[in-house]
Amino acid sequence: MTTQEENWELMTSLQIPWAECNKITDKGDREFLLEKATEIKELIRKQQEHQERQQQRQQSGIVSPYT
Repeated sequence: MTTQEENWELMTSLQIPWAECNKITDKGDREFLLEKATEIKELIRKQQEHQERQQQRQQSGIVSPYT
């Protein structure tokens, strides 16, 4: 990933302003933050899938808040 791509990932996933992303020069810090951005994206994906399953169940007449 280029620095611009990394900055975009940090900006969109972690809401870090672009100018602040440019200030992160330590490779370890950048890698840590990019890992956290990936974790957040995965969590959002799982939540979306869960919501979609709930909507499908509601449309088919099966309503359960626990599944």
